[in-house]
Amino acid sequence: MTHTRRTVLHRLGLTAAALTVSRFTPAQAAAATTKKWPTGMSLDVTFTVATKASGRVKRPYVAVWIEDESGNTVRNLTVWVQQSRMNPRWLSELRRWYRTNADLLTTVSSATRNPGTYAVAWDGRTDKGALANQGTYYVCVEAAREHGPYSLVREKITVGTAAFKKTLTADNDIEAASVALGKA
Repeated sequence: MTHTRRTVLHRLGLTAAALTVSRFTPAQAAAATTKKWPTGMSLDVTFTVATKASGRVKRPYVAVWIEDESGNTVRNLTVWVQQSRMNPRWLSELRRWYRTNADLLTTVSSATRNPGTYAVAWDGRTDKGALANQGTYYVCVEAAREHGPYSLVREKITVGTAAFKKTLTADNDIEAASVALGKA
């Protein structure tokens, strides 16, 4: 260490050891700064499916799930499929959900429902039961009908400790959608 540098450190009341920088891998640095899902909060997802359709309307297949920033599924909230078939013919029309989650069908599905307004809640847990971190996620609501339209609402949200409400963009059969983070 040069004389000038020692003099500056001495004047500032520092030692050379005080300038030592800890080196973390990116994963260690991210783990040190992440905060877990806020206690007692849930994310409510409300959506309206095709109430304005004319004529005889078949019940849609619907999937609602949460993705991380990379597009990986964090939590499946609900999947509506025709329960009378083990391998529903039109399920693959839920294109985005089916691509990565079809193997979960028997564990997360329920019967199809008539058009209307519905709500599901995310408690901050992942599909594996771990508590998710605060941060950026995508809320996904997808709907498909036999011989009918396809709809996908996928919008970014940021979960922190503050409550919020957000209206999501509608798409075809998904006539309205919104999310609200608040007390469970």
